[in-house]
Amino acid sequence: MTATISVKVEGPLGLDEPEQLLEELGRETGLTWRLETAGPDGTLDGGLAAIMLEAVLGGAVGAAVQVAVQRAIETWRGRRLDPPPVTIIVVQPPQAAQDPQPAPRTDDLTAPEGS
Repeated sequence: MTATISVKVEGPLGLDEPEQLLEELGRETGLTWRLETAGPDGTLDGGLAAIMLEAVLGGAVGAAVQVAVQRAIETWRGRRLDPPPVTIIVVQPPQAAQDPQPAPRTDDLTAPEGS
């Protein structure tokens, strides 16, 4: 099973804050995170911006990674006087796509004699 975990941060951010959160998430989870920035000219003018950090989870590590992500975010937010809102989103593929249907059983079929 694979899933994608995303961390969305909205609000005024300093120049180094997205990179600091990216490092914090990598250190806590052991995953490789991808950073995307959105908003007017990134974070250079101190205005409102949004960043999205994403990583891909594999296997049954999802719950442990979610706890590690929460811990990293709390540490990062704890260093700020006015922490921005942070949203954690976990997207798992549909169950049907993960578990293929079993092949039909043929043990009830009778073969013609002599074959």
